[in-house]
Amino acid sequence: MFKNLDIDKVTAAIELLRLRVQERFPTANLLNVCNELKELSNNAKANIQHLNKPYVYFRIIFSFLIILTIVLITYTIWHISSQDLPSNFQSFIATSEALMNELVMIGAAFYFIGKFENSLKQKKILYALQELRTIIHVIDLHQLTKDPTPILQNNTEHSPERALSKSELNRYLDYCSEMLSLTSKVAATYGFNCNDQIVLDTIHNIEVLSGTLSNKIWQKITINT
Repeated sequence: MFKNLDIDKVTAAIELLRLRVQERFPTANLLNVCNELKELSNNAKANIQHLNKPYVYFRIIFSFLIILTIVLITYTIWHISSQDLPSNFQSFIATSEALMNELVMIGAAFYFIGKFENSLKQKKILYALQELRTIIHVIDLHQLTKDPTPILQNNTEHSPERALSKSELNRYLDYCSEMLSLTSKVAATYGFNCNDQIVLDTIHNIEVLSGTLSNKIWQKITINT
């Protein structure tokens, strides 16, 4: 029951966070980022459903190759059995060699078609993961200037405006941390039913990046508490 990460539950958690951000910071750009994250989560569900289905045109080609293999083997066996082997040994050898060459070519076609299908799926997943990696950096940019006031006593001419109270700042940073965590959860949903090591490594890197940035945010919250 708890062995799979339900993308619907992740999307529901993002929607709840979006409502919380909207209620407390209705004019903040962080709300737009949360809306974007929810859209990416919805896209993840559609992508996963699509990727779990076989590509029909590849399956048609596979079926054609299987039928062609059966036909070639059947024809060759019939052709060989109909020959007088002692008197047609050269013809027998030539037919056998032709069959082997054809089977090798068909086997190679099986391999490359299968690899090409997996390559297309990998490309789609990596593109989606890159979008999630980008939004992690966008979230980090939104909290970058939200520093606790105790460590910024002397503002300069170009210091960013800090209109948040102490409690509001904690809430804002907490929302950023939650958003980072939920982004990594969306990324993790692409890892189920996937044996592609490149995809799995990319998901792991996103989780590490999200966790590292979240730890930095909590350092600010600790200082501000």
